[in-house]
Amino acid sequence: MNPNEYQMIIYWSDEDQAYLVEVPELPGCMADGKTRQEALANAETIIQEWIETARDLGRSVPTPQGRLLTISEAAERLGLSVAMVRRYCADGKLPAQKIGRDWAIPQREVERFAATPRYSGRPALRSTQYTVQPQSAHRVAEK
Repeated sequence: MNPNEYQMIIYWSDEDQAYLVEVPELPGCMADGKTRQEALANAETIIQEWIETARDLGRSVPTPQGRLLTISEAAERLGLSVAMVRRYCADGKLPAQKIGRDWAIPQREVERFAATPRYSGRPALRSTQYTVQPQSAHRVAEK
């Protein structure tokens, strides 16, 4: 597997005085560097070593998820409200991972979800289900 296929999150750490790179798809996989370029190069090496170690130990290697979308990005792609996408994530209908107080959704899952037919709203009523009997004119006048 190509290490560039895994999503990498890079940020500056004041505590470490270095750039840190986390690879959320590979538990515990992290690297650092004095510059962003050094941190990314180190992360690619660490990803390769993580995969080799997992294979040596007979463990499965997660398939790269690709790009992760925010709730807003997923909502825009799906043509849904942000609240509805959050509900789908919380209910497990749209596979996502909780990050802090929000969700990160793999782009391929959003595309798969978009291709799945969904029913919206309430089912249409058949005209024979509910009928209103008109009252006769004299009954209306009596009231």
